[in-house]
Amino acid sequence: MLPDYVINCVHKVAKNEGFTDFKIETKAGSAHGDNFLGIMTAITLTGTRRKNGQTQSEELHLLCKAPPRNVIRQKNFATSLVFSREIYIYSKLLPAFVRFQREKGLSEADSFLSFPKVYACEVNEEKQTYILLMEDLRSKNYEMWPKDETVDLEHELLVMKELSKFHAISFAMKDQRPNEFREFQQLTDFFVGIYVKTTIKSFIKTLIDRSINVLEKPQHKQIMQNFRNTFLERAEKLKSVPYCDEFGIMLHGDCWNNNFLFQHRNDNKKQLKSICFVDWQLTHYSPPVIDVLYNIFSSTDKPFRDLHYEKLLKTYYSSLSQTIRKLGSDPNKLYTYENFQEQMRKYSDYALLLAPMIITIRLAKAKDVANLDDYAECLERGEEADVVHEFDDETQAEFSKQINGLVTDLVDYGYVKCE
Repeated sequence: MLPDYVINCVHKVAKNEGFTDFKIETKAGSAHGDNFLGIMTAITLTGTRRKNGQTQSEELHLLCKAPPRNVIRQKNFATSLVFSREIYIYSKLLPAFVRFQREKGLSEADSFLSFPKVYACEVNEEKQTYILLMEDLRSKNYEMWPKDETVDLEHELLVMKELSKFHAISFAMKDQRPNEFREFQQLTDFFVGIYVKTTIKSFIKTLIDRSINVLEKPQHKQIMQNFRNTFLERAEKLKSVPYCDEFGIMLHGDCWNNNFLFQHRNDNKKQLKSICFVDWQLTHYSPPVIDVLYNIFSSTDKPFRDLHYEKLLKTYYSSLSQTIRKLGSDPNKLYTYENFQEQMRKYSDYALLLAPMIITIRLAKAKDVANLDDYAECLERGEEADVVHEFDDETQAEFSKQINGLVTDLVDYGYVKCE
């Protein structure tokens, strides 16, 4: 049952969209384990509305994103902060980016427009109510890549191209309209400052321990052991102002494959048509390689990277530089390929921090994921708790394979040094 404040918002949307009469049907909008920071509800409006002077029967498919109702979970997961951030991104940043691209004369094909239509977003900080009502793209045959499967090349290349277009807007806007862009630079990262330091600190330690246990090479175990002892200080350093301001732009911030929806041209899913980025709750100002490292090392595995890693990097940078030029700036002055490669090395700790966590969440079955209300209440009592329980043998074997591949590649690429 939807709370009254959500129902009232749905009625406003129905009126704005021209429905004269309608009924509301709801069902769960995501499966257990798919969404950690909000509650998703799929809403279908069925009724009649006037369109082009005629009344006709229609359906409108919406997705409502709202904070969990458990107040302790709201507190421990800082839901007021993450929902305020996402609503700001949809209502301020993305519209500003769209306007900038239009003013610069970019075609629709060259523009970054890969986000859902938002019908309503409301904030009542006094009552701690936050609502996002957006188009449910599943009605247009968009779907997530199966989270427990490594993405294929075509899909990953599309991620790199669209991600680079999004990043390019920041580079050009920061270059040409620094005063306008300065407002967005105030959107700092709170993932490290809140989640890594408090909410999931013990979970990260547990994941590092699990990684140490499955690593096969002693020098790789030592890398992770050293990281366990220093990960918070290293993460805070990477998010400090001197680091973040060098080549700083707006990031998606939670750039793994559960936060992309793919649309295909046919049912066999062999031909990609488009992509849509969702979950903008962790968007912030930082260097672009944070998104790139996060995505590649959490969503691909070693066999994939052995074949395609250089292609991914070159595809990302080629699309980035082309879009920066189309927007009227010079990528050779703003961000060279050498700058990009150097930053991939400089920020590699972020892959060590995030990839084991996302790999764990990707591989986890619904039964493996803790009830987050219970988890938050354990935190409130000062008790230890895991977000993801121990894996069965089959899943553990895949986890071992992916973690060994992750550390091996980070060493082989020169991103992490054996100590």
